Amino acid sequence: MKENHFAELWRDTVPSEVPCPHPMDPEDLIRRVNIALDGLPSERRPSMGQKIRFPVVLAAVLAVLAGAALAVAVRFDVLDAFFQGDTSAAEALVDREVRSVSDKDYTLTVESSVSDGETAYLVVRVDAQSEEAAAALCSKDFFSADTFLICPVSDDDCGTKNSNVYLSIALQTSIEELGEAATGTSRTWRIQAALEPGDHYLDVRLSCMGPDAVLTVPLSPAESITVEIGASGQGLPSLYFPQGGSVRLDSVTLSPFSCRAEIWRADAPYDASPLFFFLQTDGTLLTIGQTIAQGQSCVFYEDGTGSCLYRFQSVMDLSQLAAVVFDGTAYPLDGGKPYAVEIDPKLSPFQIPLMDPITEDGGYALPVEALCQALEAPYDWDEETQTATCTYRDTTIVLTVGSSTVLVNGETVDLGEPVVLQDGTLAASWRLAEYWCLDVTAAYNEAQTERTYWVVIP
Repeated sequence: MKENHFAELWRDTVPSEVPCPHPMDPEDLIRRVNIALDGLPSERRPSMGQKIRFPVVLAAVLAVLAGAALAVAVRFDVLDAFFQGDTSAAEALVDREVRSVSDKDYTLTVESSVSDGETAYLVVRVDAQSEEAAAALCSKDFFSADTFLICPVSDDDCGTKNSNVYLSIALQTSIEELGEAATGTSRTWRIQAALEPGDHYLDVRLSCMGPDAVLTVPLSPAESITVEIGASGQGLPSLYFPQGGSVRLDSVTLSPFSCRAEIWRADAPYDASPLFFFLQTDGTLLTIGQTIAQGQSCVFYEDGTGSCLYRFQSVMDLSQLAAVVFDGTAYPLDGGKPYAVEIDPKLSPFQIPLMDPITEDGGYALPVEALCQALEAPYDWDEETQTATCTYRDTTIVLTVGSSTVLVNGETVDLGEPVVLQDGTLAASWRLAEYWCLDVTAAYNEAQTERTYWVVIP
């Protein structure tokens, strides 16, 4: 690297108050950068690792370039932290103002946030201010259920709330560390907190900091669209009721990040919820498996009404969404007249045999060929190499008997359990379904005494 090129890189990436080192030894620079890159934390999972690795690499390079003169703070975008794929439809909704508060031991920073009235999403970083604090921060005991205190409120009273109120709020909060972001002096988490109507901001605290070290994050919810439906139709199969039953879907409220379904059930079981689709403007139907993240949240009442909140895996571009489809009828987002839509039968839930667990501590296994046949997905078995190749939704998976790693579009993924043959039938971990965006449930029989088969929701 020539001296002038190095100076240009420094000027473009390092704050102006930090002087460019001179003279510069190119070989030493390359050696130090390579060491830093070799020491990067491993990727936690492909979908997150691919998005986050670039800023981590950039941080390593800048830290080497700046040496002790610069502490590089890497910001992680809230959309990339929570959602897969293209997030451009929601870029304008993100609050990217960096908010920080410090004491003698730590700095707490909210790097970015976004909300939709149902949920607030934010990325939070904690930096240690001393060697002792860094040791505590990097210990496995630092993070627990009460490490963060997150309080969504409608007025400025959260700081006065007692610990019992904070505990009840914490039950509605999900916190997960972004391991790729960890350094020797900082850790980063993604946090989602349930909101109530009228919540205008979040108070965010680190429990080991003083009570006055509170960050207030204003909430500017994304606009939502409510589609009135008021029709009865097929319910989603569930663990104890694989037939699904009938559910009345009264309305669906959509934001770029989630949707809420208001329902009524006359004779369905307690956990009944509707089976619906999303019709895009280009005519494509998106299924629940393709759009909804694992873990819906439903509340049911004695009068039969209920409300289910679903969070999207990817940002939903509402401008490209034409209608919600339920029981073969499309209900337009613009309030237009409902119309009939033909649903491809292979997009409906189906059943396949349940196979024995592969390991003593593992769950029931999936019959790979039967799954592919039901999905009408190509399945190719190579007897010589004991390898199966199958493709669904533009995702090709290669499985080899005896190996717990599979290839997903050419990338190695660990299923946690080896692929095996059970009486000549290829069996794989249920985790395989996640890479095809399938929701699978090992359903009980009618007597609810034993699990008998898989219910698959495409």
